Amino acid sequence: MLFVMSYRRLLVTLVLAVGLASCRHAPVIQPAPQHQHRLANAAELEIYRVLTESTYVRSTGRPIAVVATSLDSACASVECPPLEQRWGIESPWWADVAGAAGASAGNAALLKHAADTVDLHAIADGHDDIIAIPTRQIPVSWSNEGMWGEFQYYNRGAAGLLRFSPIGFSPSGKEAVVFVRWECGPSCGHSIVTALRADSASASWRIADMMLISSRKPTTAVRAE
Repeated sequence: MLFVMSYRRLLVTLVLAVGLASCRHAPVIQPAPQHQHRLANAAELEIYRVLTESTYVRSTGRPIAVVATSLDSACASVECPPLEQRWGIESPWWADVAGAAGASAGNAALLKHAADTVDLHAIADGHDDIIAIPTRQIPVSWSNEGMWGEFQYYNRGAAGLLRFSPIGFSPSGKEAVVFVRWECGPSCGHSIVTALRADSASASWRIADMMLISSRKPTTAVRAE
């Protein structure tokens, strides 16, 4: 009987030892990667400014409001196409700018950082025609002409507002792609994706190509006969 009890105790001790050893060597579960919350760097700010000033300030002759945080990649619609399709990065359409491999890599980089929150507050520093605004000042989706007029009144007559995605850079860092949303009234605005290239001589960024994704059109009233 004593032998049986000793054997059982030994068996229990061995089982516990093996169990503790397995716990000690259990795989560590790594936390899910966190999306970045960061300030826009110098190259990103230059790209955002080039798009704002050379396209929108120049064409309207008025100041432009820029939302001071990057565009949220979430979709609130009932039926949502993939982000690649919504932001125009499902194909290397700008291969003439960066080459097919560079454009594909730039698209992938933008997609990778699409959910990052980039702080653009510094975009207006030293640029009088750019007005950085917080997200709470964005006119609601159902704003009418009067509400847009009020927005313009309180923002120095801004022609409209721009929202930018984070930026996807090619592996060389000399080409970039960014999604842009322009809003200028109840039936005014568009979404585009833009490719840019760094000028090797001046080290400044220039727009190399654009693709229109969507455009707001005035609502036409249909009269019953």
